[in-house]
Amino acid sequence: MTGPAVWATMQAKAGREDDARAFLAEANRRITAEEPGTTSFHAMELGDGRFAIFNTFVDEAAFLTHVQGPVAAWVQARNPELFTEPYAITRASVFARKRDAG
Repeated sequence: MTGPAVWATMQAKAGREDDARAFLAEANRRITAEEPGTTSFHAMELGDGRFAIFNTFVDEAAFLTHVQGPVAAWVQARNPELFTEPYAITRASVFARKRDAG
């Protein structure tokens, strides 16, 4: 399966790392509930207050729903509160993947 993907990195404000972690966990819950076309969401802690997310999408329409929808608006509204600057976003295309056993 191929499709659009997004890799984003962000730097938490000093002392807000726990809040950033909780925020990304809530983003995962919202995306799972509201975006069936988002096929994966991975939140990672890179160390020194740096975080990353990696999302994949079933198709271009699902990608657009993700970046233009209500979850994206919520994420953008909270960004200045928790992170030092806007996310550094890289758009990609998945061309190979390992399928889950289930």
